[in-house]
Amino acid sequence: MSTWDRKLDLGFRGWKWVASALSVSAVAWVVLLGTRARNEPTRCTLGFQPMDARCCAKGQGSSAGQCVGLPESCPTPFLLVKDPTPGCVYPDERSLIEGGSVTLGPTDWDSVQVVEKRTVVVRSFLMDQVEVTAHRYLQCVADGRCEALATEMEPGRPVTGLSAESAQKFCADSGGRLPTPAEWVYAASGAEGRRFPWGAHGLVCRRASFGLLSGPCAEGGILPDLAGQHPDGNTPDGVFDLSGNVSEWAMTDTGQVSVHGGSFRSKNASDLKTWSTQLPEASDEVGFRCVYPVDVN
Repeated sequence: MSTWDRKLDLGFRGWKWVASALSVSAVAWVVLLGTRARNEPTRCTLGFQPMDARCCAKGQGSSAGQCVGLPESCPTPFLLVKDPTPGCVYPDERSLIEGGSVTLGPTDWDSVQVVEKRTVVVRSFLMDQVEVTAHRYLQCVADGRCEALATEMEPGRPVTGLSAESAQKFCADSGGRLPTPAEWVYAASGAEGRRFPWGAHGLVCRRASFGLLSGPCAEGGILPDLAGQHPDGNTPDGVFDLSGNVSEWAMTDTGQVSVHGGSFRSKNASDLKTWSTQLPEASDEVGFRCVYPVDVN
């Protein structure tokens, strides 16, 4: 072998070593991220306690994926509800979303195929801070204005399984409507085009309810968390759970529907980004929140 051939061979071996090292590092990084998310010590925030794959109030237990029993108390600002099912409920509050525009487009390696560059323009509106809870929805049922739920639910959990039409009917009864896709995305991304509702990075278990079924945040989770349990994942406007917990209905002015935001079962970061969409069909992973004109208090 000539001197030149030896140099080529050594160079090739060097590049193979670098490539191998990079591959090992990449795998190690993925494992590290998964381990950090799985062992995140503050997945249950605000004083809630981990119970299997759920975060329950003090004094409650866990059964069939639900927090059961009468809480000793509910962490601030949650309200204690005793009937018909005991639990903690986040108050019915709204946030102002100032109108504006944002240009969305691929910002990292996994978004090129899932987000088409486009500009979103919206007017100012009010948005529910949390997904519509069972407690709030059942008040409409009791008044005879909304259809009954198929199963009994914890009062503070998001309502799921409704069609977009039923969700729109509830919102109209509350003086609002479902958000348009543009409004939902703008509320989540802001004028700066945030990758996640809270910012560009930091997808960890204390910020969003995701990966509860088979990791990375829990194992065996079959239901979402209470609405409003992850304030570290809020938007700057104070809107909760736009990534994870339950995906959410949106509806255009012409009645076309879409689903956004990922859910408690989501494992891929791309499902939880502000521009993500899912199949538009009702399921136990899909809930909703309403928006309102800014002159409605």
